[in-house]
Amino acid sequence: MPNRKKIIVDMEFNSRATKCRASKLSRTKAWIDYRISIFNKFTLKSLKKQTNQNFLTLVRYDKNTRNFIKAALSNYAPLPSNVKFIASDEYENIIKKTIVGYDDLYLVQLDCDDMYHKTFIDQLHAYEPKKSTQVLINQKGYVYDSINNRLGHWYYLSPPFYTTINKVKDYLKGKRISIGSHHAIAIKYPHEIIHKTNYMVLIHNKNTMNKFDSHRVGDVITNKGEMQNILKNFM
Repeated sequence: MPNRKKIIVDMEFNSRATKCRASKLSRTKAWIDYRISIFNKFTLKSLKKQTNQNFLTLVRYDKNTRNFIKAALSNYAPLPSNVKFIASDEYENIIKKTIVGYDDLYLVQLDCDDMYHKTFIDQLHAYEPKKSTQVLINQKGYVYDSINNRLGHWYYLSPPFYTTINKVKDYLKGKRISIGSHHAIAIKYPHEIIHKTNYMVLIHNKNTMNKFDSHRVGDVITNKGEMQNILKNFM
């Protein structure tokens, strides 16, 4: 009997088709080299630390930057077999081939410089949502300032840390839960909240959107032992 869930971590690297300055910058060698270093130092560690490795990560990039991507990745150890950098135009075909034989496709959203708690994939495998639920939302997390070594609690009503639940039979027919980069609308879909503190937003030298205090709640965590124990759960 086939497994019921296929969990895919969906990660956008530099494939968004926009004409803004940030989008153009993300196609440059310097940006790619830096962001690959951040990915390896933080996000990849989080993926490798997951207590359940039964998932696939697809990191989507602009096909015109393929050579830059390959060159940057060659500076690091080979990726695990369940973490793949792919050209964005390959994405749909790979997913369709991967989900055959499954009932549900869980598409987990994660930015290429952020992290999930080491038990998060395990949580998804164990979670039994209502039949009507289309989105699982993580509202509580942490924010880590890697420049100044600060850690704080975050709360976000409808953050980019959500998982869409797709029926495989519907997905193969072309039906999609259309949230995309507009994560604020995720909560408008039939949803459930996962109440654990599951994500970590990373602040680094080239953040364009997030700031340490953007959604921070409560006091900054200053105890070094407490900080290290929390960080160990993410990377």
